Amino acid sequence: MSTKAEIRPSAERPFDVIAVAGVDVDLVLMVDRLPGHGEKVMGRLVGRLPGGTVANFACAASQLGLRVASFATVGADEAGRLVVADFERFGVATEFVRVRPDVETHFTVILVEPSGERSIVVVPMFKERFDLDLAGRALSLARAFYMMPNDAEQFVRLAEIARANSARVMIDVEPTIGADRHTLEMLLAWVDIASFNHLGLTAVSGEEPTVEGARRLLAYGPHTIVVTLGSRGALAVTAADAAQVEGFSVPVRDTTGAGDTFNAAFLSATLRGEPLAQRLRFANAAAAIAVTGVGPRGHLPARAEVESFLAGGRQRMGKGTNGEENEGMNWEGSELGEMNGEGNEGMNWGGNELAYEHGK
Repeated sequence: MSTKAEIRPSAERPFDVIAVAGVDVDLVLMVDRLPGHGEKVMGRLVGRLPGGTVANFACAASQLGLRVASFATVGADEAGRLVVADFERFGVATEFVRVRPDVETHFTVILVEPSGERSIVVVPMFKERFDLDLAGRALSLARAFYMMPNDAEQFVRLAEIARANSARVMIDVEPTIGADRHTLEMLLAWVDIASFNHLGLTAVSGEEPTVEGARRLLAYGPHTIVVTLGSRGALAVTAADAAQVEGFSVPVRDTTGAGDTFNAAFLSATLRGEPLAQRLRFANAAAAIAVTGVGPRGHLPARAEVESFLAGGRQRMGKGTNGEENEGMNWEGSELGEMNGEGNEGMNWGGNELAYEHGK
């Protein structure tokens, strides 16, 4: 266990992070292989599971010990009730979640093959419009604000409120946000921590996924740039430091939501004041554990589980956060050490490469 002080609530800041929007329900299907153009394949229903990139982040962060609230909108439908109930199951506060009777909750369709690789279709059901007065109340109560900036104009309005309340701003940048380099530079002016994967970094910024490429983005405002590199791990830079760590080899069942867990773990370690390299290793380990469960929240690890993984101690994983037994997954240093470039069992995981390769 870490010897660093735990994050404690205060009367002024009862939340560590407000997670904005990014909620949906995932229709998860298992297939023997992902279909090609014009192909039809048979599938097996895993379930209709609460998901969404930011919502997954919120639940992962709460599981890791942060005090989290969601600031989002759902429909007054069964899917919306499922989203709220799962937030409550993971200890995510829902006092800032609005329920609208005139809309249906967003959903996605996720196809997962036995290797854990998957494809995702995102189906937004309405355009999010934020209540800025409510946002002001929420962000005045938090140390940090997390969002995927799909709408640049609305993000900037919320970031202005966060900055006015001395809350840190972290974003997750994917190619699906539709930003170009000019828009990205404008967004980064309001950001403290920006997380990319190597495909997202290149697609949106044109930079190579290197320390030098990431460091060039610091000029636009962030104090930290994070880039995940698939099986090669992850890198991060600040003005005074740079770090790169290797990934882990684990038995993979489903990679959905692992990038969200990576970001939650990185922010958790940042708020604890961990050194940069330690933040990366903690985030990589959390994501590696997450892919051993089925569904976006099938195995969200607690902080103690991540630290045990990193220590190389033998620990039976037991049941995932969806109650499903994770058979035969005993973490042991010799079995689950860092990647050595040789063949692996299942899939190499070093962050959220597959999430970006398939659109989430």
